Amino acid sequence: MSAFDKDRAAAWFKERVRGYFAAKQILLIHYTGPDRDGWMARVNQIKAERMSLLSHGDMCQIVSAVHATRGIPGDMVEFGVAYGASARIIAEYGGGRTLHLFDTFAGLPKPTAYDSPRFYEGSYSCSLASVQQYLTGLPCRFYEGFFPGTAASLEEGTFSFVHLDVDLYESTLEGLKFFYPRMSRGAILISHDYQSAAGVDKAFNEFFADKPESVVSLSGYQCLVTKL
Repeated sequence: MSAFDKDRAAAWFKERVRGYFAAKQILLIHYTGPDRDGWMARVNQIKAERMSLLSHGDMCQIVSAVHATRGIPGDMVEFGVAYGASARIIAEYGGGRTLHLFDTFAGLPKPTAYDSPRFYEGSYSCSLASVQQYLTGLPCRFYEGFFPGTAASLEEGTFSFVHLDVDLYESTLEGLKFFYPRMSRGAILISHDYQSAAGVDKAFNEFFADKPESVVSLSGYQCLVTKL
């Protein structure tokens, strides 16, 4: 078999494998490049050392957005910290920006009728002390308790990157209400559980109904908004 025929056979096989998984709603992509190789290696390390419900793809998309906003004025925020894995990747790639971390550190608040039944009060609990220890040495500030009451000190703040991973309708809506007007032009907001949690979808649909920005559905269960 010639080199040309081998290449054609390999391409045919790859396409058939991709098609097989695509039929099962699973995307297989080749993630490589000058920055991406290092990003994926670090994501692999973090996921091996710390519990995270985010996929490798989710984490890499966060890194890409964090990297893209390095020149945008403002700090970074994560609302919904859980075990701290995504906070670590955000802080490490933030270029020295302060990362403000909001969580009850006692699990989810009580869900509403708008939320998926898979969520319950106290889910994803991880203590503040555990997360602080894991993020030692990084430029992070911690806000323990129920949002938005914990955000009073940031009323005058501006933000270049916002990550929401709060699972629930009310928490997502409150996060959008607080952070959106404080995002700089060109700032990026990413939320997890989009298209997989009814409450999150409802919050985004309601909040952005009268806003100029489009909500971009990403692969996996994330969405992205760039502030105009």
